[in-house]
Amino acid sequence: MSLPPPAAFGLPPKFSEWREHQAEACESIAGADARFLLLVCPTGFGKSVVYMSAARLLMGRTVVLTSTKGLQSQLMADFGGEDVVDIRGRGNYPCRLNTKVSCDSGMCSFGVKCSLKSEGGCFYYDQLRRAMRAKVVVTNYAYWMAQNEYSSGLGEFQLLVLDEAHSAPDHLIDHISVRFSKKNKLESRLLRLNGSLPNDARTWSDWALERLVEVEEEMGDAKALRKEKKFVALKRLSKKLERIQEIDGRWVWEDNPDAVTLSPLWPAPFAESHLFLGVPQVVLTSATVVPKTASLLGVNGGLKVREYPHSFPVEHRPLIHVPTVRMNYRIGEAENRQWVTRVDQVIRDRLDRKGIIHTVSYARRDLILQRSKYREYMVSHGRRDTESVVRSFKRMEAPAILVSPSMATGWDFPEGECRWQIIVKLPYPDTRGVIIKARSKADRDFTAYLVMQQLIQATGRGVRSKEDWCETFVTDNNITWFLVRNEHLTVEWFKGAYRLNKTIPKPIGGSYG
Repeated sequence: MSLPPPAAFGLPPKFSEWREHQAEACESIAGADARFLLLVCPTGFGKSVVYMSAARLLMGRTVVLTSTKGLQSQLMADFGGEDVVDIRGRGNYPCRLNTKVSCDSGMCSFGVKCSLKSEGGCFYYDQLRRAMRAKVVVTNYAYWMAQNEYSSGLGEFQLLVLDEAHSAPDHLIDHISVRFSKKNKLESRLLRLNGSLPNDARTWSDWALERLVEVEEEMGDAKALRKEKKFVALKRLSKKLERIQEIDGRWVWEDNPDAVTLSPLWPAPFAESHLFLGVPQVVLTSATVVPKTASLLGVNGGLKVREYPHSFPVEHRPLIHVPTVRMNYRIGEAENRQWVTRVDQVIRDRLDRKGIIHTVSYARRDLILQRSKYREYMVSHGRRDTESVVRSFKRMEAPAILVSPSMATGWDFPEGECRWQIIVKLPYPDTRGVIIKARSKADRDFTAYLVMQQLIQATGRGVRSKEDWCETFVTDNNITWFLVRNEHLTVEWFKGAYRLNKTIPKPIGGSYG
């Protein structure tokens, strides 16, 4: 028996029919016989229609977690209504009593009773009450975990949807981890971060308890002197110190010039108590989520996996390896000249269209900007102006080339905004840090999993619809063994796009635009 179209379940009229495999995916959620369901839905699949329709079929409430507030806004633009409510942190709502600050710095955060909080009229608490009554709640990972840990939560749910689920382990680790900034004068002074620090879990716990006493004393002084901003900052610091008192031998820590960071080795021990929270049904979905993702969250049994084919023609999204050099930290001047030359060879016949060069590091970015024959057409960014440079690049006419170490995820370049990409080097993370080194040592697949996720995400930046197209070139010869050795860490739809070309093929898609 086929399902009626999504609009029949109360979704907006524009969802008048199912795309290929969407109805099947919706039924797999609504009729799931396992608590955890992993749905691999390639770009363009329309997974949000799937889980929003399933939410209407289920008797209980549904909460959808997104990676960013931008994705929350996108979901609300598509599905918002009386029974679909968006909620995010208090910092996103202005305080009605003091319009110069947001609700997270309002008088109620300072300990002053506010009638608007309980009786109505507060932007944040009114929205929170709407969310607690809604059939479907849309929020982000950070808010969901903070609200359930430090407040009363958002109520009972039947279904928890982890959208962009490949990032869920990182969101959980970020929530549990503690970072003390050495550049924050208040934290550095109170915690004496530039002095001698503990070296095991027990002494860290004792250290945190001692520092907490001092922080709470200053909180009392700040409250008495009505120093609201300082009080709020101290309150946040006290939460960090309380977290450290719970650490054990499963935690690792590192001290660097900018900060001191303490983190659990793995997110799995905290997934149920901070993320899943006893919700009966949990769906993990994204274009790149794999069983390894679920394993990092402690889900090793009782998991059903459903993977759906890509609807975009493979000839519109080729991943082409053009043999160049094996990229690593040991390569010398001759190899650097060789790969820069190869990059220029790809660019040469594609100046009628815009492209992106993924460099992984700023050092490699600088090498291209200095040596490429086509550097006059190139733009790049620093660590603080990424968004403005990307906006400018999107408005440019060809020839235009964005050279960046950080475009693999979080950005979309549809249609003429990007028709070709070059991945100069496989996106291996910097493993010199104490924390990532410990994880890589404990799990031989961990680093490869991170690389595979970044690689797949990067290839999807320029193809956002069936009619769209974008060539992706890889100049790192390590890809030949990497894909074979780590086949278990990838998704089926990605495998079909890969091919080896000893020479650079002619551009696809005809003329630019």
